[in-house]
Amino acid sequence: MAHFTTYLALFTGALLASYFVAHKLRLPVIPVYILAGIGVSLFVHAGETKVFEALGVILLLFYIGLEFSLAEMEKNFKNILSVGIVDLTLNLFPLWAVSAALGFDPFTAFVLAVILYPSSSAIVSKLLIDLKKLANPEVEPVLAILVFEDIAAATLLAVLVNISTTGSADPVTVLKVVIKIALFIFFAVVFIKNFNKVVDVVIGKYGTATEFLVLLVGTVLFAFVEVAMGFGLSEAIGAFAAGTLFAETSHKESVEQVVIPYRDLFGALFFLTFGISIDLSKMEASLIVPLGVLIVASFATKLLTGVAAGKLYGLSLKRGVSAGLMLLPRGEFSILVAATVPKLVPITAVYVLASSILGSFAVKESGKILNLLFRKKKKRKSRLSKSQLLGD
Repeated sequence: MAHFTTYLALFTGALLASYFVAHKLRLPVIPVYILAGIGVSLFVHAGETKVFEALGVILLLFYIGLEFSLAEMEKNFKNILSVGIVDLTLNLFPLWAVSAALGFDPFTAFVLAVILYPSSSAIVSKLLIDLKKLANPEVEPVLAILVFEDIAAATLLAVLVNISTTGSADPVTVLKVVIKIALFIFFAVVFIKNFNKVVDVVIGKYGTATEFLVLLVGTVLFAFVEVAMGFGLSEAIGAFAAGTLFAETSHKESVEQVVIPYRDLFGALFFLTFGISIDLSKMEASLIVPLGVLIVASFATKLLTGVAAGKLYGLSLKRGVSAGLMLLPRGEFSILVAATVPKLVPITAVYVLASSILGSFAVKESGKILNLLFRKKKKRKSRLSKSQLLGD
């Protein structure tokens, strides 16, 4: 117990100092938390912090689920499927080709592509919340992509784990994974549609006292997480589904108020412990050039994804680029996938660190970036209008 409380004191102290630094320098807090974690890793072993990392992901994704309507998901199912397939096509296959061109063998190149494919649900969620961007129109396709990616990445991860343990891709096992995912989605949708009324009745009867709501949310949330993991999926999907359940009730705002403090604490702990898991000493000099190429290529494919997704949702090019910027950070899934091929862990760790820092800055400064990219076009239009008015 003393060991645990020592960690908590160290972690919360490091986070508080990091917050002050980020606030003073006007920096996004996420990369500062991650860098603080790298510093703390000198005193703490990464294997001892997994519980904080898991709780951070769970609470961040639960909160995002609260902002996502199941009715809207059903209404926009075709759009979610469309942008998900576009995202998969524009990222997985081109990045597989780039990895192969860099000299990696076909299987390792494929694993690298899977590592680079999914954006970090936890980091993107935190950015959207902190920067108050949840109301932006481009957030809808971004969240649709994140939901699809969690499902696709969970499937790919399960397949890679099977290959790494057996040495071959067993089609039967792959099919079982796909069936599990389909069953969980079916179960979650049916349960949410029926149980949200029960939750409404229970809260209506016992009131919205903070203690009661915390216990109710905790029970439902961790039950969903356990069921999702029982299906072989990530805790993120279960947490998102639980959030969606409460979003369908008439007490959504009350639930949000009791969840926010836990979200903020464990969300910050997630990024700190993520930094603790990064070991920069294992990064070989020969991997620096491939790392740079992969960063550029993977950022380019995500920007293209944002533009394509924006177009499918009827958004402007500017909003599409904004969506692409939101998708730049990679994180938890990338680390999990890399663990199936140990030699890829160092390059993945540095890549995730770089993408989380650059991606966080890109989202924070997206207004300036977009104004810079689209400024010339506006000026050209204004000059044309002026010349027309003068009769030129």
